[in-house]
Amino acid sequence: MGMAASQARYLALTARKTNVEYEGQQVNQARTALANQSANTFNDLLALEVPTAPSTNDFTTVQYSYEDGTVGETITEMTPLNDDPNYNYMVTHYHYSDVFTGVQSMKTNPQVVMEIEPVENTVDRVNITQDPTTNEYLINGQPVQDYNALDNEQSDSLNQIFEKYPEFEENVDPADIGYYLDADNNMHFFDKTQLTGTDNLTDYYINQGTPTYVGNCELQAYEDLLNDPDVNYEDLKEAVAQIKEDWPDTNFALAEDKDIYTWEYQGKRYFACREDLYASAISGPDATLPTENQDKLTYYNAQDVKTKIERTEKAFVDFDDQGRAESIRFENSSLTYALKTETITDEAAYQDAMNQYNYERDVYEKAIEDINAKTKEIQEQDRTLELRLRQLDTEQDALQTEMEAVKKVIEKNIESTFKTFE
Repeated sequence: MGMAASQARYLALTARKTNVEYEGQQVNQARTALANQSANTFNDLLALEVPTAPSTNDFTTVQYSYEDGTVGETITEMTPLNDDPNYNYMVTHYHYSDVFTGVQSMKTNPQVVMEIEPVENTVDRVNITQDPTTNEYLINGQPVQDYNALDNEQSDSLNQIFEKYPEFEENVDPADIGYYLDADNNMHFFDKTQLTGTDNLTDYYINQGTPTYVGNCELQAYEDLLNDPDVNYEDLKEAVAQIKEDWPDTNFALAEDKDIYTWEYQGKRYFACREDLYASAISGPDATLPTENQDKLTYYNAQDVKTKIERTEKAFVDFDDQGRAESIRFENSSLTYALKTETITDEAAYQDAMNQYNYERDVYEKAIEDINAKTKEIQEQDRTLELRLRQLDTEQDALQTEMEAVKKVIEKNIESTFKTFE
């Protein structure tokens, strides 16, 4: 090998050796990064909290109860009293009893039917007055107004009245038609010439709707049933009174007897007020099918409802040698009751805790699986890098050996060259 060729080869080997050394450094840095990832993963593993299955003992308590002769009472809490010479505990106890209760319900698609029709009405002459200052007439305290044929609401109502009561149309001059509003904002039409008469005044108005049906159930006016000999008057009154007491902020509570309707279904009696019935009746979106897709109807009934009756009062509790209560006497009573002791497990609470444990266990096992998978991936990457590092070491040794051989060739070439010129 010539001098120039040997030198070129030596330079190439030097460059390659430098590249191998650099790649080896990169591999070591990568393995260091993997080591850090492995440490973090191990720390994540240490941070995991192993779920603990609940024990039924944690949901089991000693429960005391007694019989007072009519109902069974259960004690839920006993708080020690330290400053009362006669009683040593504040005791909370309860029993269940049937309580007559007003129940509110919402009926979907109630199919409320309202009967709308003109009605003839008589106004007592004493309810017709005249303002002495303006001479304006008042009926039931409401001012008399002139009929306006250009008002669609007035003309539509009056045409319905004329259709049912043609004699009114025949006997009145349109210029003499007046109207007034009642407490429900209904327009009452009449002949104004009657105002100066001596007989009671006759007027006509559109009944804005008498509820007649809820679904297939025929409605009856509550007021009418109170006079029905076949209906228990006291039961009806008691039911309505109870509903109003239990639901004081509703339309039903504010309704007068005349605005309450009732029906029977499957042996039970139900109630609804006119305002709620009317609201459902006019809510149907299709005018041609007014009873279809109505809004929910608020309705009521009164019935015995099993209710928890709870009281808290002072008591003297006597204990046996094992520390269990064996008798109790409440304040304001001379009776002492023997206590029954039983161990009660709150199964619902225990099952909730077990469900939570199962969930936490699944989360824990999933976290373990993820950590194991991550660890396996890191180990595989590290083995690959380790193998590459060994390859680089082998290549480094081979390069070093070849460089030494080339170096010797170069040295011999230099030596022979200098001998040539001696």
